[in-house]
Amino acid sequence: MLRFDLAEIIRTPGMRHVYDIAEAPYTEDDVEFVSPIEGRIAVTNTGTMLLIRGPLRTSIAMECSRCLEPVRVPISAELEEEYDLKVVDDSGHRDKVVQIVEDEIEHAFEGKVLRLDVLIRQAALLAAPLQPLCREGCPGIPVVTADDAVDEVVTKNSPFEQLSQYFEDKG
Repeated sequence: MLRFDLAEIIRTPGMRHVYDIAEAPYTEDDVEFVSPIEGRIAVTNTGTMLLIRGPLRTSIAMECSRCLEPVRVPISAELEEEYDLKVVDDSGHRDKVVQIVEDEIEHAFEGKVLRLDVLIRQAALLAAPLQPLCREGCPGIPVVTADDAVDEVVTKNSPFEQLSQYFEDKG
């Protein structure tokens, strides 16, 4: 799922390839994609860097920041990643090998295979609103005042109702 072998692009300076993305919705870690993930990603080897660029569109599931109801948030993000390429001597084969240099905590590469799902997750989280709303005029969670709470307790059958009558009779 969303894995691309970039071995040929990595070893060929100046090479560029475009990938069309059309992935069904899925859930990954802390992000639930609720609509298809669509986009067009270009991978370019500049000789010293590997550039990954392109637009992405999808929707993710979040909670309304006021009423905590589920809400679908449309995401439109521009993927822009750069990875340094390093040439290393392969003493066993007397050849030069190009490696990808990653400084990030969550690696987007397994060898020379791009895990695009990692980059899509990061882009979706960065493009998501900090406080999503189900609608513009969302009033939020209903506030219960102390008077409302007392009225609610009195109208319900309380397990202490008989006990309170005992004290009223004594008093």
